[in-house]
Amino acid sequence: MKMTDSEAKEKKNVSQTGKLSLEEGESSFQNNEDGPSRGTSPHPLLVVDQLRDRERTLSASGAYSETSEGSGGVRHRKRAKPSEPAEEDFVFLDVVADNEIEAHKMEQNYMFGFKKWKSHVTKRPLDERSEIVKTLYEQPKKVKPFIHSTLSIGNVLYAILIGWWLALVYLLVALLMLITVIGRHHATFCLALAQYFLWPFGKFVKEKTCYELEESQEQVGEEKPLLGKEKPLLGNGISASQDSTASLSLSNSLPAYVKKHSNDYLDTDSSEGTVTLSIVNFRGVRSDSGYWRRPSTYVWLVLGCPILLLVHTIIIVVTGLLVVFIPISKLNIIAVRKVLLLPPEKLRINKTSDFKSDDRTYSLEVIMCSYQAVNVYYYKYTVDGMNVILVNMLIFVVFTIVLGYADTDNVVAHPIVKFVMGLVAIIPLAYYIGMGITSISAQSTNAVGAVLNATFGSIVELILYVSMLLKMKDAKTSSTCYNTLVKSALVGTLLVTMLFIPGISMVVGGIKHSVQHFNMKTASVSSTLLFISIAGMFSPTIYNTVYGVFSCRNCTSTIQNMTTEDGFKCSECSQTFNPESSFYMDKILPIVYICATLQLLAYVVGLIFTLKTHSHILQEQMHLPAGSQEHAMMHWGRIKSTVILLCAVVMMSLCAEVVVQNIEPVLKSTTLPDVFFGVTLLAIVPDIPELINGVQFALKNNVNLSIEIGSSVAVQVTLLQVPILILADAIYPLHFYMIFSDVHMWSVIISAIIMNYIFIDGKSNYFQGSMLCIVYFMLLSLYFFAIDNDYSGCIPG
Repeated sequence: MKMTDSEAKEKKNVSQTGKLSLEEGESSFQNNEDGPSRGTSPHPLLVVDQLRDRERTLSASGAYSETSEGSGGVRHRKRAKPSEPAEEDFVFLDVVADNEIEAHKMEQNYMFGFKKWKSHVTKRPLDERSEIVKTLYEQPKKVKPFIHSTLSIGNVLYAILIGWWLALVYLLVALLMLITVIGRHHATFCLALAQYFLWPFGKFVKEKTCYELEESQEQVGEEKPLLGKEKPLLGNGISASQDSTASLSLSNSLPAYVKKHSNDYLDTDSSEGTVTLSIVNFRGVRSDSGYWRRPSTYVWLVLGCPILLLVHTIIIVVTGLLVVFIPISKLNIIAVRKVLLLPPEKLRINKTSDFKSDDRTYSLEVIMCSYQAVNVYYYKYTVDGMNVILVNMLIFVVFTIVLGYADTDNVVAHPIVKFVMGLVAIIPLAYYIGMGITSISAQSTNAVGAVLNATFGSIVELILYVSMLLKMKDAKTSSTCYNTLVKSALVGTLLVTMLFIPGISMVVGGIKHSVQHFNMKTASVSSTLLFISIAGMFSPTIYNTVYGVFSCRNCTSTIQNMTTEDGFKCSECSQTFNPESSFYMDKILPIVYICATLQLLAYVVGLIFTLKTHSHILQEQMHLPAGSQEHAMMHWGRIKSTVILLCAVVMMSLCAEVVVQNIEPVLKSTTLPDVFFGVTLLAIVPDIPELINGVQFALKNNVNLSIEIGSSVAVQVTLLQVPILILADAIYPLHFYMIFSDVHMWSVIISAIIMNYIFIDGKSNYFQGSMLCIVYFMLLSLYFFAIDNDYSGCIPG
């Protein structure tokens, strides 16, 4: 059979696309040399549609280029040379965003000057989450005919740690109410709850509520016929059913006879084609009004209820802090809010295996029902957008501020305890500051986000460093080298962000995904910028090393009879630094100011490059679901984010002051060098959010952002934090001099070289990550055995 020219052309195009797909190994179909075989291969148009879907993914990564040709609109695909990527592939962004705000946040994650953030800033619909996550947010009210044993390790732990003494408190309160005689009904009430809280698993607490029923008839015309599958609706919008397997939640809220005899209210007139429905409207008749007029009620509220309220509050706090015991915390919250105020005659407690609702007069509303005390997945639970663990850690902020400023004489807590609590308090505050910055940035323009990140992105470290430098002005603590600690913390942050954060992210991601790929161009640009910023940071140190003054000790004269050319022989020589000398004032200080100005200029140029002149470089491949913009609901709006951000900054300042005030006893109680203390503890704690975010990105197979986290923080240290500290020292003398020791300088230079070498191939695995971590710990060993300078106070740094 002879084909037309257009059919032959379409056949040729489909054959080419099919062949290309086979070469890639991506296709699930085959094309014969003479065209698709009938009966076995898909229709050519279907083939083209499948290839078009694949094209959207492959074209974004630069794997194919396309041109439209022919009347049929079939596209030719040509392989692009991997070694010659286009300039537009400078940054590749291929993400699936839930909504427009999340897409904007993801876009900013790839921009220069923005801190990378993993957590969502918008609320995610619960019905789209996994079943495990859905279970975490359920209230303990769902009754299941549970016939299996409730004996488990978590439940036994509850009975040992909480259940027995909570039941004992209820028994004591029952005895107290029994003594009053007038409160004997509440004594029985407490006895029942004592038995329940001793082992609440597999039981449910219910409230007996009486209902009055009303009927009303409605006619449904021909345009709305009642089909066989349709069910009449009761007054509360719940469909009635005679099905024996109806949901137990219906039985929880409706009288049994409403469920069993719902068809009695359905009349059909077939001759007129209309259906008359008798809608059952019911309302609960609450008899609680008499309860609040009883004298026994007020005896209960004065004697028994406050004791139980206090006990339940303690349990709520303790179990909430333990996280995995949050199911018990929810039970106690319901007990405080409803059960303790319930009239005694309305309380019913039964086993879930005996659950049934056959009472034709009363409906029993389930209040509490629990099957387990422990759920290990509660580490995923969030409160107002923040992880529950971070929310719990806010208690350290409260204790740090109260003890730090109320217990100035260290009567209640030792200074070391205050110092540790202050460091721990920094972690949640750093998360809240980061969440505030990201929430405002995601709802604003890139320019506003860039300003926020530049001003608040390093606020945690800057507050801590400035507080330590201000402490240096105190004559009583002049022996403590706070400027040495600050320089050590700056260098430690560079080591952590260049070696440890990318290294541990590669290890975790490599174990899960074997080999991960990242954008070599973005990594090389970050590395180049980091080299430039490091050069500016250590230029004054290099100049002082080359042209500085040396000081020698233990010198002996070698002049004998005026015949030798040697004058002195010295055994100890080292370089000295005097900030009051003319050499520093005339030579080094101008270099410091010039480098600081150029570093700030480099940061501004990077922002202009990313946000203005070359913003098109970002390949936005955001796939937004339909209607996503309308359903995007923020955890924190702009105003709320601003308030939280400012409050977190204020509390961070207070906690940093407590840390600085109590750091000296810690330094004196340990034999470790001060530089090791600064490089490790003071550097790692503020960067814990970045460390966790980097690991989370790597687990999601996005090691590119894990690397960018480290690079962006390191660039902010060199281009923002150091110049700001120099500016602060120029305005108000803080004894911050840009002269670093050789150990600091060479450690950072070695780290930058190794990091750049590891990133050269665009691939990562756990081996490369392990090598980065090993180099990091090697450099830490230098500081562990470092010798603190014992001359000129703290000036050498």
